[in-house]
Formats: sequence, structure tokens, C-alpha cells
Amino acid sequence: MTGHFRVSGTDCLEVAGAKHRLLQSDRSGLIWNRLDNPSMCLSFTGDEFMQLLSRPDVRLKRGEFSDKSAFRRNRCDLEYLQSVAPEKRAKALWQTACACAFLEAESRVETTRSEKAVQRILPVLEERVNLIEESGQDVGRSKRAGHVFKRRRFPSARWLLQWVRMYEAGGHSPLVFLRKRRPDTSVNKLIGEAESILAECVAKYLDRNEPTQEQIIEDTGERFAEINAGRAEVGKLALPVRSASTIRRRIKALDPFEVVAQRKGIDAARRKFGFYEDGLKADYPLQRVEMDEWQIDICSLFDESGALEGLSVEERTKFEVGRRWLYVVLDCATRCVLAFRIVATPNADDAIRTLKLVTEDKTPIAEAAGCESRWEQFGGIGILVTDQGSAFAAEKFRMTVADLGATYEAPPAGVPKLRARIERIFRTFGQRLAPMLIGRTFGNPVERGDYPSERWAALTDGELAQILTLFIVDIYHNTPHAGLQGETPANAWKRLSSEQGVTPPPDANHHRAVFGIPLSRKIGRHGIRFFGINYTCPQMQDALLRGASGNIPIRVDPEDITYVSVCLGHEWFTAEAVSRSVWGLSLDEWRTIVRDLRTRFKDEAILSEKVIRAARKKIRAIDARARQLRRIQLPHLTSEQLDREERQLCLGLKVGPDGSAATGDLEWPKGRKRPDPDDLLGDVITPDGPTSGPDAGGIADVDLFPGENEEWTFDD
Repeated sequence: MTGHFRVSGTDCLEVAGAKHRLLQSDRSGLIWNRLDNPSMCLSFTGDEFMQLLSRPDVRLKRGEFSDKSAFRRNRCDLEYLQSVAPEKRAKALWQTACACAFLEAESRVETTRSEKAVQRILPVLEERVNLIEESGQDVGRSKRAGHVFKRRRFPSARWLLQWVRMYEAGGHSPLVFLRKRRPDTSVNKLIGEAESILAECVAKYLDRNEPTQEQIIEDTGERFAEINAGRAEVGKLALPVRSASTIRRRIKALDPFEVVAQRKGIDAARRKFGFYEDGLKADYPLQRVEMDEWQIDICSLFDESGALEGLSVEERTKFEVGRRWLYVVLDCATRCVLAFRIVATPNADDAIRTLKLVTEDKTPIAEAAGCESRWEQFGGIGILVTDQGSAFAAEKFRMTVADLGATYEAPPAGVPKLRARIERIFRTFGQRLAPMLIGRTFGNPVERGDYPSERWAALTDGELAQILTLFIVDIYHNTPHAGLQGETPANAWKRLSSEQGVTPPPDANHHRAVFGIPLSRKIGRHGIRFFGINYTCPQMQDALLRGASGNIPIRVDPEDITYVSVCLGHEWFTAEAVSRSVWGLSLDEWRTIVRDLRTRFKDEAILSEKVIRAARKKIRAIDARARQLRRIQLPHLTSEQLDREERQLCLGLKVGPDGSAATGDLEWPKGRKRPDPDDLLGDVITPDGPTSGPDAGGIADVDLFPGENEEWTFDD
């Protein structure tokens, strides 16, 4: 596990509602200072900090104290695009595409920031944006004549430049194009006004006269003094004045390219930050990440999770043969592969699942594949670079990148050097891995000749996933790389992560809210119920007291169902499973347990919890290796499939403590025994013990079929 994380003084660590700011960071660990009580500090080693982020009451907000975040909060009080209405979300992403199209044209010296120059190139920019938007709208549907594409009227040159300035001031986040849902309190308003004025003063540093930092500090002090004098005359509170060190930090946080471009000219900036043949420079792990899709140069047998294992070669040839696609994410600074996923066809959902693996330690996957090395390269993404493929242009993919806190870039097609590293890794796969495997397709028909790729296909999806994992983790990561001056990617990761640190991954609630399976559940006295498990949290209880009702959005992490994230008032909170019996289980394990017990004990009214414990132990031992490898393979659950299976499998299933609203049924029929606390299958399972009669914890013998002369009643 990585022991040194890259955090900055602008990051905020929130523990049980208390905010902390970074005081010190080095290879030995991190020290955080509590804002409301500076005398209190928290210290963690790298491993302790990683464990801390998994707690439900911990939030790590990257760049929370930066001027870009302050500007963004001054305009919008939301943290996630997925919490916004679909129409507003789509418009914000479209405005982002407009701003990015201009910035790309500006970097290629096709225009400048004058309205006349922008006016001349507006039709070209509009066409580029429309192509991206239409490509995203094509995701998930077959291309057919008559399909309708939604287009928006392009902004004028003046408004486009305004959007670009807002986009840059807000740290390249689509959230700057949204508005606040409600007015701020007086204190927040004062802070917002002060931050806005401070941002204007700091922006004066970007002047061709090249003012010094000391001049900006002096001008800022005079500006605040003048404004506060005017506020005092009309009886308003004074704005908080920022210190000189704060102003220096804000100046230092300005984009380096923009600083040089504004102070010395675009030519000087291009010379200093120019493109190289191996792409843009990255100084530390996960600062810049490239992602792309590639059709594997191997014909394989299409199967589902080992369905063809144990069959002979002759029997395997009867099954469907073809080429799978591969999503790969590569770290630019170290050339390490951060994640990959095998898919049937490129799509936005699998692209998002590949991003999810970037933020997780994949050593269990490597161990399941039999690797000798660890696959511990993971963390939070700084800049994500893709091509303009339809999966990456899809609204849900761009929304996920924005909610993850990363900056999204999609360089134009035809300029491969802007994504040179990811293109090179695919050539490495084709040149070094493919020749070792049967069923190779080669790079083109000339190279292939009469090689019978389809007839010699022998690898299944599971075997292909294991081979790719072994090649990446044990071979590629430990082979000297020309782009690293002969250093191996694994060593480059160890060196740079130790020297520079790694951006920490999102905290557990943030991770679940971004990558979890999206569902909706009805809120009630029991909280919310998912697959028979009740979840609750203080925020849900408060919402019920205020009269909340109906369905609310939730997110489920299939790797751990101890917690789910619930959306209340556009904010995501962590809800905990009421029954401890399911803590630590994955969704697959819980589904297997429920399905097995529903099948074996469907005719029994009483079931001992020791059976559940035995089933849980068996399930966790069996198939553990295959479960890890399936994280990079085809099978996955959609929201619709999960809803359908829950209706079929968990009808009447309840989990919760006795005598509370968590059972979901306070009006229990008089005389009927309740399930004991922490029952797993509340309708069929009781704790261990005798089962001969109601007093012994069982169910009394009843006549299920009354005689002909007896009448049926509701009690029957």
C-alpha cells in the first residue's frame, strides 16, 4: 500500500463534522490542524490516513480552501453534478464543452481572446461542440436514420469569453455554470464577497506590466480598506481582510501557463510549456492520466465467468469467437497502468467502472491472478485525458469525472502526440504480449497473412483477464522503460510517490456517491430498505421529522453493503446497515446467501442463525479468487437488473432489531412472535435454540387446512 499521499494546504479534512487544514506533510505522515481549535492536531501515517478515509464520518475535500473552490462556491453550493436536474446538468456540460473548444483553439493559435477574433471562428467552434454532443447522445443506441439530435444555440463571442473566464476561475469545473439554490447566510455572504474581491485583486497579477507580489498585496489592502470604510458609513459589517501570506498563496495557485501567457505573451508561454513528442509533462503520480479504448489483437472465446473451464479444445471451438475491447488507464508520470477492463463493446458504463478501479488498491486482483508483484498504484485523479470517442463524450462519463474532482480534457483527433503515452502502451501490448498468445490477429491483414486467428482461438475471457494482469503487473511494470530513461514503471512509482506524494483517493462516501449503483428507495420509519436490509442515519431521521416522504436516490457499493449513500437535499450522506449480520459482506455474497437459503429452506418456518454463519463462511471462502478477477471482466449489475432481482428474491425479506422502526413493521399482529435482533432473514430465521413450541422460540403447530365445517378468518 502507498504510504505517502500528496495533499496540499488547500485541502480540507472533515472528521465527524470538524474541519481540519494541513499543517505538515512528509514521508513520515500527515499532521492536520483543527480550524475551530488550532491547539488540536491530528497526525496519521500514510496507512492510517488510508484507513481513516474509509470511515463513514470522514470527508476529504480536495482544494476546499483554494481561490478556485471559493469562486466556485460563490456561484454554486452543490458538490456533485448528479444531484442536479438532468436538463441543468446537460446545459452545464454543454457550456463546459464550449469553453474547452475555445481553449483548445486558443492553444493551437487559431484565435485570441478578442471578440473580433472569436467571432470569426464561432462557426468552427460550434461545429466541434455539436460533434462532441451528438457523439455522446449516440451512446447506448444503434445508429439509425431518423434519430433526433438535440442542439443548442451557440453563445455570442462576448458570452463565450465570459464562460471561458468563469471556467478557468472555477478550476475547470462544470459546477461554475450552475447557480446557488438558496441565498447564503450573512456570514457566508461576507466571506463570499471578500473572496470575490480578493480574486479580482489577485487577477491583477496577470498583467503585462508584470507587477510584483508585494504590489498586489499593497493594492489588495488598500482595496479592502476603501470598501470597508464605505460599508461602515451605511452600517454594514466589515469584510474580513486576508493576510499577505494568503495573497501569496493565491498568486502561487494561479495556473502557471496563464501567468506566463498574460505577463510575457502567448509565444513565451508556448516556448516554456510547449508540447513534446511524448505528450505534456507530468511531475508526480496521477497528476495527468490518459485513458483510451483498444480492440485486443487476440481472438478469444466468449464466455461468462468461466463457463468454458474444463472443456477440451475441440469442445471450445464450438462457441462464439471474436475480439474483445480493452479500456486502459495510464499514469503519465510513471507509465504505470492504473486500471484496465475487458468489455464486449465500448460504452460509457464500463469506462466509468474502469475509472473506479483507478481509485482502489488492486493488489487483491493481482494476487488472484497469481502475480508476484503488488498492484498498489491508485489514488485520486488530477487531469484525465481521453479522445473524443462516444463513450467518453457521454454525459454520464463527463459527469462522473467532474464529480470525482478531476479535470477532463479531450484533445482533438489527429494529434496523437497529445495522448502519446496511452497510444504507446497499446503498441506494447501488440508487440510484446500478443506474440505469446494463440489466436493473434496481427496489426493488419498483410502481417496476418493466412494465420487462422478465429480457428485457433482458445483463450476465454477469464484466461485473457488473468494473462493481461500478469503481463501488466509482473512484466510491464518491472521492465525498464525508454520514456523513463531506463527506469521501470514500478520503481518510478515508488520514487515519485515517496518524493512527491500521491493524490489521495476519494473518501468512502464520495467514492460510493460517484461510482455506486444508482437506485431509488422509499424512505420510511425503518429508513430505507435494500435487498431486505434496513439502513438509517441521523440525517434521514431528521428528514422524516420534517415530513420527508417518497423515493430518494441512493448509491450502493457492490463490494461492501455495510453502508449505502443516500441523497437528501442535494447532499449525500452515509447510511449504515441496522443489522450487524451483513457488515463486511459484498453484494454478490449477500445475494448468494439469500438465494441459497431461500432455496434450501423455503418449506421451513424456522431457521437457525448458525446456518447463516456457516453459509457466510463457505461463500467467502469459495470463489474468492474469481470474484477479484471479475472486477476487470465483463459481468456487472445494472440498476434495472438489481431492482428486478430484488423484487424476485427479497419479497418480504426484512432485517432489523426487534421492536424498532427498523423492522419496517411496528404494527405486528398480536400474539405473533417477532424475529430476534440481527436476524438475517427476518421472516424465516430465528436465533439458535429449541423449536418445539412458541415459548421455546419457535412457532406453534397450526392446522394449515381448516376443516370443511370451519370458516376462514383474517387471523387464519
